[in-house]
Amino acid sequence: RIWAEHQQMQLLFLQRRGFASSSTVLDLGCGPMRLGSALIPLLNDGWYFGQDINPSTISFGEEVLREAGIPEQSPYTLFASDQFDLSLVDRPVEIAFSNSLFSHLTLNSIFTALLQLQEVLAPSGVIYATFFALEPGRPWLKSHPRNKWEHQFETYPHQDPYHYPIPLLRDLARQAGFRLDVLDDFGHPTQTMGRFRRPRRQRWFG
Repeated sequence: RIWAEHQQMQLLFLQRRGFASSSTVLDLGCGPMRLGSALIPLLNDGWYFGQDINPSTISFGEEVLREAGIPEQSPYTLFASDQFDLSLVDRPVEIAFSNSLFSHLTLNSIFTALLQLQEVLAPSGVIYATFFALEPGRPWLKSHPRNKWEHQFETYPHQDPYHYPIPLLRDLARQAGFRLDVLDDFGHPTQTMGRFRRPRRQRWFG
């Protein structure tokens, strides 16, 4: 049930944000095809790229696609890579999506991911990524209690899962050549959705 609810939440969000059958989508930290198994059948002239750090997760994702009736000849490419190596992405990405990835990454790794995405993103491409935001007034050095569908857990400044003040991520995004905006229509109970875009002058003249 939670799998289906998360899948629907992600799919509806992307459809509201402009996903079309011709879109080229990169699912960063794709996991076992929760989003991919919903997006790939909707693609016509588009393409789905799924990246994950774990080769066994990619192999399991292929099994999930077969069980969902999605043949190998469908418009998708899955690959495992470390340090967000995106060299297998062979066309400009219009939508990059990352659910519950930045929440498990250090700032160095987030910065690396953003720099690698700069290399494959289309001029007007957009990155959507969730993270645990530290609300204004809460101390950075303290753990922060969370409640995800009655599941209690904490986020931390020094260990996984991490929380980050939004101004800190905005500064990091700026260093990587992006502008970060916070969106309020994703629907996740604990994570914040960020939209990373290049500054307008870079999108127009870059």
